Formats: sequence, C-alpha cells, structure tokens
Amino acid sequence: MDELLSINSSSVERFLRRWYGTVESVSRVHLDARPYVPAELVEWHMAAALTAGPVTFQDRPVTPRDLVPDSSGMLEFWVENQNGYFWAVDLNDGRLQVFAREAGEGGWTGTSEVLRDFLLHCTVREAVIGSTSKFTIFVDASEINEALESFEPLKFAALSSEEPQVKLWCSEDALVRMAPPPTGYAGPGEQLWMLTFAAPSDSLIERYTSRFGLEDLTEVKLARVELPYEPPPF
Repeated sequence: MDELLSINSSSVERFLRRWYGTVESVSRVHLDARPYVPAELVEWHMAAALTAGPVTFQDRPVTPRDLVPDSSGMLEFWVENQNGYFWAVDLNDGRLQVFAREAGEGGWTGTSEVLRDFLLHCTVREAVIGSTSKFTIFVDASEINEALESFEPLKFAALSSEEPQVKLWCSEDALVRMAPPPTGYAGPGEQLWMLTFAAPSDSLIERYTSRFGLEDLTEVKLARVELPYEPPPF
C-alpha cells in the first residue's frame, strides 16, 4: 500500500478506493459556503462520500454542517466514540497541526501530526476496527518479527486516546494494529503483543492465518478476540 508509506494529498482517496471500493454516483458534500474549512477536510469528506459503505466505525468525524470554529479559531473535527477525546486544528496555523483535548480538561495539546496525516491515520485505524475479515492473536515479543514478516510500520504515532505503544503496520494487502495486551492477558513474566490482522476480504486475510496455525476461516473466527468483552484466558 504505497499510499500509506509515501503519503501525499491523494493517499486518503487511494486507500479508501483500495479498501472499500467506490460508488458511481453520490450526493456531493456541500462545503462551499464554509470557506474556512481546510481543503484536507473537504477532500476527506468527499472521498468518504464516494466510498461504497461507511468508513468510520468507532471514533467519528464532525459532520460538515457542524464544522464551526470557536472564538479562538480552533476547529473541532474529530471525536472519540465515548466523547472522551476531541481533536481540532487552529485555523490561524498555516501548518494545520492537530491538537487534542481530553473531556473535562481545559486546553488543547499539540500532537505530532498535521491534518492530512491525521485524517489518513484515523481512516486506516477505522479500517482495522471495522473490518469483518480480521482476527486478533497474542504473540510473544521474541516472535514479533516473524509474525510481522512482509509488513512495514506506518509512521503514525498513537492517538491521545490510545496507549503510546500502539502501532499500525501494512503489507501489500492487509493491515495490523499492534498494541499491548489488556491487563490480565499476559501471564507472569510474559511479554506479549496483541496483533489484530485485517484485510478487505476473507480471501485476503486467509494469506495470514497459516502463520499462526489457523488454516481456514472457521478457525480464524474462533480465534477472533472482540475486546474489551473477551475474558482473559487464565
């Protein structure tokens, strides 16, 4: 997925087309009356509208009609699913650095991402979360290189709402979200990583199941971990 490794202005559109496909016609997103909305946001909403299905499943974008800056010029555009975190850009900042704020906290804190990269980052993260062709496996830290063979790390830093060790990876046809296991999943002295493999289709995810002794889709679905509701295995 070159669009994730060499990011440019077309990366979101190219990734969405690769992962979800497109529809032939759709009602356009009308943002013409809001000249203050950054072009990157307009392009994201247009690309999402041209996709054959939803592209967010957990966190969500602020709808175009609600994109209104506050009195200081901060434009909130992305919201965590439990309304615990919010992301915004300062319209007075030419770089369009993304800022984050936790619910109940006063000010905004700068992140390491600019708007274009943040929107792609969240789009990829949501693709993993929303995929119906995925499985989650726990891997010992000593075996992580073998588990992620053919995958390359993406440059995105963890979101403010995530543990800082969270990392996204991609191969030519699949994604992996790498995260520390929830409390209780690692036994005494174990160093584990939780890997969620996701692909656009069942036929593609099957390429990765054999790495873990899962030979068919039935076994993949049995191995799938739906967090946070799956109890620890011991």
